[in-house]
Amino acid sequence: MKLIIICILLFNVQLLFAQHIPDSIRSKIDFKTMDFKEENEKELHSYIDSINSYTKGPLPNFLADECFDWRSYLWNGLHSPVSLRWIILTKVSNKKALKAILDRNDKRLKQVCGRKHDKVYPYLSVPMIEMSFYQLIQKRYKQLKS
Repeated sequence: MKLIIICILLFNVQLLFAQHIPDSIRSKIDFKTMDFKEENEKELHSYIDSINSYTKGPLPNFLADECFDWRSYLWNGLHSPVSLRWIILTKVSNKKALKAILDRNDKRLKQVCGRKHDKVYPYLSVPMIEMSFYQLIQKRYKQLKS
């Protein structure tokens, strides 16, 4: 009987001490100050730079991904789809780079994404998803040309 009482007391005391230990993870991470948008903008900027600096050679890898727009972690919100390809291309300012990409006449650029909606959220539709990278690059090139 004494053994049971001692075990109960030790267990309760141990729980009391555990509540006073500060949670080191919670004190180090402040989710209010974390800026996911900033990280996303850096990633998008790297895609913009890779097109702006293109002269010749192999195309940047992301241009071969016809469903690039479905990278929902880069959207402003998970329920607000945008055409990431068009956002990137509107910030490209190098006409020569766009012309060089178009002149390669790569078949991968002309592929259209077959994924019309997200499996989890079927009501989502991404703008310009029915256009290929090639068509979007042509559109941007014509904008810069005029």
